[in-house]
Amino acid sequence: MASDSRKEFLPAGLCAAAALLVFLPSLTSGWLNWDDGLMVSGNPHIRAFSADNLRWAFTSSPTGAYQPLAYVSWMCDFALWGADPRGYHLVNVLLHALNASLVYCLARRLLALDSRAAAFAALVFALHPLRVESVSWIAERRDALSGTFWLGAALAYLRPRRSWPAVYALFAAACLAKGIAVTLPLVLLIVDVLLLRRPFRESLIEKLPMTVLGGALGVIAVMQQAGARASWSWADHTLAARLAQAAYALVFYARKTAWPSGLSPFYEMRPPLNPLELRFLASAVLAAAGAVALWRGRQQRPALLAAGAVYAVILLPVSGLLQAGEQLVADRYSYLAALPFALLAGAASRRAAAPLLAVFVAALGAATVAQQSYWRSSDALWTRALALDPNSPTALVNYGTASVDAGRVRDAAASFERALAADPVCLPAQGDPVKLETRPACRHALNNLGAARAQLGEYKEARELLRLAIRADPSNEGARRNLARVEAALAK
Repeated sequence: MASDSRKEFLPAGLCAAAALLVFLPSLTSGWLNWDDGLMVSGNPHIRAFSADNLRWAFTSSPTGAYQPLAYVSWMCDFALWGADPRGYHLVNVLLHALNASLVYCLARRLLALDSRAAAFAALVFALHPLRVESVSWIAERRDALSGTFWLGAALAYLRPRRSWPAVYALFAAACLAKGIAVTLPLVLLIVDVLLLRRPFRESLIEKLPMTVLGGALGVIAVMQQAGARASWSWADHTLAARLAQAAYALVFYARKTAWPSGLSPFYEMRPPLNPLELRFLASAVLAAAGAVALWRGRQQRPALLAAGAVYAVILLPVSGLLQAGEQLVADRYSYLAALPFALLAGAASRRAAAPLLAVFVAALGAATVAQQSYWRSSDALWTRALALDPNSPTALVNYGTASVDAGRVRDAAASFERALAADPVCLPAQGDPVKLETRPACRHALNNLGAARAQLGEYKEARELLRLAIRADPSNEGARRNLARVEAALAK
């Protein structure tokens, strides 16, 4: 048995090495003006290991995401590399490479695939362009980190001699890195019943402690998210809209896995979302038809039903039912959710010729290298987002911020104005702070445009914009400081 385990080190290690090689371009990328400053480079709480900083990590979520272990990992980074982004990118890439090897082991243990098929599954997972957002973005460390613990917990569960303490510890760590991991007990239940043919009742009862633990951690995550004003109210985003968004997400990630073109850093959601819009209706029909087909074929192809169920379950927390942020969908949400597709690809590869598989893997790797170029800088990132959606308020605001950092203040002001014009709720003429509060992009555009106008010497216009920004968000200390400077300039 020990000899067999040692034989797995080489192919698993080669999968990790391939992931490392393909993601090497990310090491040359810098900090991005998208949560990197708030969570990492400008965060004083990661600059030392201390009781106060650890307490902050486990009790704070400035962006609404509860991810204390991600903050602890960045504390380790700061101790090693200081503020050099290359070290932070390196850790992201190493975690992802480790996950490639863990997926190889999972394919071997769960599906009993041979080494070639298991390696193909691991490479489809690791080298897919959808992984770029999770790996090349420093602030999204939580995907790869949580994935390491999640895969470790699954492998510990599937061992012939299961160690429940190891399963619980790894599961808890996965949840503390990213809340999406709370779905693991249900995933394991699906695997038990549909693939391992274990009795449902027995499998359910043994997972109750995991479910309780995951539920408790999930409640904490939701409370932190609500406290950070990252969630949409049910009045702003209705149940019908959330269900339409969830159906769209199910189809979107499956489609982008099959054909990963047009990947964007940000897919803007423009509320109120109309559930009767064609893309949402079509997605609902396709999702329902897929579910029916999988259920009808459950006797002949239980693995397909298991894969579809696991995919839907992992996506559930980020499908839109518990909407947080202004994105309709996000590539990073596919990090673990698309794992069943990679495992199915591995199983199907047993009938394919090795040269064909090699060409497919090489094409994936080339697409992933190209996708990383969009993440090398804030300018490149938001230029890409605007190329795909020229009227995205969020992309316009962030592009404008990047322009300010580059000294292009007049260009930045134009970008902020376009962001306000892109959404009628954002227009200063509306002057409705209640509506503005539901649009973070509006609030940021008003403050940033006011600051840009002040830099251009247009103080009266700046004052009105900043006053409206403060009405929309009284807690915006940046807008208050900007307004104080403008008032002082006008008083001279």
